[in-house]
Amino acid sequence: MNYRAVFIATIETVGLYVAGFIIPLLGQALILFTPVPIIIIWVRNGRREGLAVLCAAGVLAAMLGGWQASIFFLASFGLMALGTAEGIRKNLKAEQIALLGGLLPVVVIGLILAFYFIGNGKNPVTTAESYLRASVAEAAKLYTSLKLTEIATVASEASDKFIHYLVRLVPGIAIATSVVQAACCYGVAKSVIARKQGPLPVAGRSFALWFAPDAWVWGLITALALVTVPREISRLIGWNLLILFAVVYLAQGTAILDFYLRKARVKSYIRGLIIALILAMPAVVFVIALGIVVVWADVRKVRRPIQTT
Repeated sequence: MNYRAVFIATIETVGLYVAGFIIPLLGQALILFTPVPIIIIWVRNGRREGLAVLCAAGVLAAMLGGWQASIFFLASFGLMALGTAEGIRKNLKAEQIALLGGLLPVVVIGLILAFYFIGNGKNPVTTAESYLRASVAEAAKLYTSLKLTEIATVASEASDKFIHYLVRLVPGIAIATSVVQAACCYGVAKSVIARKQGPLPVAGRSFALWFAPDAWVWGLITALALVTVPREISRLIGWNLLILFAVVYLAQGTAILDFYLRKARVKSYIRGLIIALILAMPAVVFVIALGIVVVWADVRKVRRPIQTT
């Protein structure tokens, strides 16, 4: 076992995890990449070293923040790292790696919460609504004490309807954010590994050439159809699916932007800045639309076989 590599990866993992709790703003961004060091050592050095880092980081998390912090780390970032790393080792496609890494923690945490609520005889939806309403009420009191009565009134009036839909859209939001996080961690880990030991077998197609499987468009069509159904349960299922497919086609639209910026020989850091600005603006809707349109109009001509380099 490469103890030096295990030690370094453990410190990096715990450092990223702890940063989310002690560093304002920047820490919340850094904590999202906690799985990256585990993915890198898992792929480069093997499963034994990867599991050693996972266990050591879990123990350190427990020592620093208690068993709750350790359980959260293992069930979220640990499982994401495991799924992503195994997807890379098995040479899965990029979208399959992101789905495996993103869905594994969501499924496990979902099962844990299901057993918890079943054991306590509580309704998870009602519990979540009560918690959010209490939080909004506390915020309204704070605004009132600061003499911001208008904001307090708006928060109180809009809270019921907003909370009603927010709680019921949590499945779609949780899955979408987890898959996006896994995809970002995969991208960072892939680039680091490629610099140190050459391109991975799955790295032949860059993000600029990525496209969603054509069959996925039927999921989008199904989601749009469900949204039009009068029954609320059908509409909520449709909206949850729309959140997922919006992320998929946002990624595809972003890949097209990256493709043409690369074609114009725009430097990498400028490309990243341009794409970040576009995604931070209302124009993000047009990026999603672009991602959907190319299902039928392959403007990049990337669906024919591409030789890996």
